[in-house]
Amino acid sequence: MIRLKVILFDKRMSQAQLSFAAKVNQSSLSKILNGKEPPYPNRAKRIADALNWEGDPMELFEEVDEDE
Repeated sequence: MIRLKVILFDKRMSQAQLSFAAKVNQSSLSKILNGKEPPYPNRAKRIADALNWEGDPMELFEEVDEDE
């Protein structure tokens, strides 16, 4: 599972809420979350900013264990 999915679950945030906050098309966000589309640097940065992520935005798209 990618880190972004874990963070969304922990924050109780929906894909729709994140797509609105990050100004990313909801369909594109869904594809990113499901590994069907790359996050691309600009979108990754907007997603990271919307989540107040302080690390490298690309870390949000790395595979992690669900309990991390």
